[in-house]
Amino acid sequence: MGDSLFAETRRYILDRMRRRLAEGSRKMPTEKELAAEVLASYATVRLVMKELEQEGFVRRIRGSGTYLEPQAETLLEEAAWPRLGLFTSPVGGKPDDDYAAWLVEELRREARRAHRRVVHTQVRTHDEFLAGLERSAEPGDAVVYLPPTEAFTMRQLGVLGKYDELPLIVIDCELGNINVGNIATDNRRGGMIAARALLESGCRDLAVLLCEPMLRQSAQRLQGFLEIAELSGLEPAVVDCEVRVEDDRAGLAYAKMLAVLKSGRRPDGVFAISDCGALAAAEAIREFGLEPGRDIALIGFDGLAAGRRNDPPLTSVAQPVGEICREVFRVLQGWKAGNHEQRLLSPVLQPGGTLWKINEKFA
Repeated sequence: MGDSLFAETRRYILDRMRRRLAEGSRKMPTEKELAAEVLASYATVRLVMKELEQEGFVRRIRGSGTYLEPQAETLLEEAAWPRLGLFTSPVGGKPDDDYAAWLVEELRREARRAHRRVVHTQVRTHDEFLAGLERSAEPGDAVVYLPPTEAFTMRQLGVLGKYDELPLIVIDCELGNINVGNIATDNRRGGMIAARALLESGCRDLAVLLCEPMLRQSAQRLQGFLEIAELSGLEPAVVDCEVRVEDDRAGLAYAKMLAVLKSGRRPDGVFAISDCGALAAAEAIREFGLEPGRDIALIGFDGLAAGRRNDPPLTSVAQPVGEICREVFRVLQGWKAGNHEQRLLSPVLQPGGTLWKINEKFA
């Protein structure tokens, strides 16, 4: 995992930028001149300069040259910060309506506070992450991994455990007792919170909408919900939307919820294991002529801003995103080789209008 020629060339060019600014000039040498200075190929220099232009350091003007942008000084200061390799599943949504995008936004915010430079790489599989980690990790790096929707194999967990000298934290995924830093939501507790909220509102005919792929976190939410319901002598209906990784989760949740209602089954309380599924279920409930929060209580899981903007606002078990991100940098700041801190952080009930109106029936 030593320095690559690309990384060495990039460092040289960044230092060259600092010198140009100190000289009072914003014009950079040509790419051929830089290649001769750094003893790298012209192709490598071109690739580095293209990346730096995309990051906002420079602007290349055809026929005139390459010039440092006004924000280059700030970017150069940040470039000297220790690197945080952030590997995530593909992030296509916005923070308001996509949990992964929300988590990435908060991680970036905390990274700036901690003076860490984020290098974000999107991966589709654990193997792709492990290959990228092997290629790109450098001395002084820290790594945070927000995994794609895929179960870990024992082989992959074994490979992860070998990075004992690298500050590495896996988030949003409960790994169990292995030699890897792990900070995640306590999903089982979240399911318990949802069940208690529905029971306390007076609901007795409960259903769980499985609107996410059935990985460990989904199974834990289901387990926690069923445990509390069964302690009250209830047996909730488990409605499986049969979601796979690339499926339209909202579409499947909508169709399944509508099918349940059309079949004659009408639960008085529904727990959807994600906000995406809950918002789709709310649409289906309305399509059937009922109203979420008046006729059927509905709770989601995530705490997305999109749910709060819904009419009525979605009641949700909110994941502790801010706390997760703060814990990541607290652990990194005090990291020691061989110390693999593992934390499960409790979610909280985010009140909304899809639960409180039910209470009026039992007041």
